[in-house]
Amino acid sequence: MGVIDSQWWSMRWPWMAVWLLTATCFAVVLQYVLARWVAARRRRRRGGGRMVSGMCIYLHETRVEGVADILGIPKADLNVSHETSVSRGFNVFGKITVGGGKAQHDRSTQTRTEYWEPNTPMKTIRLIMDRLRERDMVVDADLATGQLVPTAALADELRGTADGSSAPLTAVRRTYVSISGLFTVRRAAGGDVVLRARYGSGDPPAHVKITCEESWVREEFRVDSYSADEEFPATCLGRVRAWNPETSELTLDPVSIFL
Repeated sequence: MGVIDSQWWSMRWPWMAVWLLTATCFAVVLQYVLARWVAARRRRRRGGGRMVSGMCIYLHETRVEGVADILGIPKADLNVSHETSVSRGFNVFGKITVGGGKAQHDRSTQTRTEYWEPNTPMKTIRLIMDRLRERDMVVDADLATGQLVPTAALADELRGTADGSSAPLTAVRRTYVSISGLFTVRRAAGGDVVLRARYGSGDPPAHVKITCEESWVREEFRVDSYSADEEFPATCLGRVRAWNPETSELTLDPVSIFL
């Protein structure tokens, strides 16, 4: 009986190995597809984002132009056409014996003028956000809830190490991030404006630091009217510059900030 069992196993084990390998590959592919499907659902659920709604308090126009160039957004993208019609008439009236006569000649000309209407910085930042979301190039992060919606590329990098919604904000690299949270503001010694927002539950608590160059801060943003500990909601589009694990500080280079 033992001889029969050994013969049966010697004939069957290669096929069982093939089936096990196939099942393992199928499980890996299924996990990958599910991860991409979950990420896609999250991106659809986040909608168009809140980046360009509300009042703009900061817009770095030089960075806006640079991002627009990278994304292929033209400086003027609206072809405006005007047509002008001009009518001219000529009247002749004459008297012949007891009768009268009148001749009328009309001539109409049309002139068309076309020009390109330049994109304003505010319109350009809207086009940038639309293009970034179309190409899945922006990560959404909500500091209040701790939720992070990664791009497909970032989800692939984090696959097998962490769930996208619980991935650390420090994992965001080489892409744009739209961060929403409660910020405080103060004016630095040189005149620049510094925004900070806490996130996470670490000790000490982590925080995002955003330094806004004074020349690009909008007049509508009354910085000095906020107290040092007064929090306000804002959304910032930028790129992660650096993470300092000793101070738990994430530095962000801003492109635009909206209330």
